[in-house]
Amino acid sequence: MEQRVYFFFDDSGVLHRNEASGYFVYAGFVFTSRQELDSAKRKYINANKQLKTVLGRSNELKAAGLDAKHKRSLHNSVREFESISCSVNISRVYSSILDDKKRICRYKDYVLKRCVKAKLLELIDQGKINPDEDITVDVNIDEQLTASDGYYSLRDSIKEELQHGIMNFDYGTFHKPVFNAKVSINVRYCESKNNYMIQASDILANRIWTSFRIGKRSLLGSIPNHLHLTFP
Repeated sequence: MEQRVYFFFDDSGVLHRNEASGYFVYAGFVFTSRQELDSAKRKYINANKQLKTVLGRSNELKAAGLDAKHKRSLHNSVREFESISCSVNISRVYSSILDDKKRICRYKDYVLKRCVKAKLLELIDQGKINPDEDITVDVNIDEQLTASDGYYSLRDSIKEELQHGIMNFDYGTFHKPVFNAKVSINVRYCESKNNYMIQASDILANRIWTSFRIGKRSLLGSIPNHLHLTFP
């Protein structure tokens, strides 16, 4: 049976020195089977429909336009599933990155790649995936303008690190590959209105970002099966 892992990501905050909260966040959900993904989707759609009925709305429910209790009810519908997030402390990011739109995009790609790798390593440690078997990794991201001044696309850089390992020339160290088998990577940019797990990721990203904005990190500890990374 083919191994397949599905990632869904959305962001919250803006990676810009004028971001009022001081933080940029990526967050999302991770599934190791199509059945698990379909189960999460059904639960989120059901919660979403119920809330739309309560609010008398038919348009997409985005975190930015919802009360805390409504965001909580949506999050609770899928909180049991594996998830990942990262926070970027913008004050610690080099000005050379923040002054260049292409470098900002490249840095975002780097952060996403680190998230994917870290969660896959955790799933291997938990025995949920096997590093010695072929794997397909689907990375679904909320649609956005993309640009990069790097040599590789996000897809290629993820594949390089997972299958071949990567040399860090600044420190003279080699990061060994995560898998000892064939790795296939699919990266898709999705319209959130057509993708319920991207919508669920929007709610999660907003929750993580809010925990930093209001200085209430306890919100992070209340999420089961969750891995959080900090940058830089």
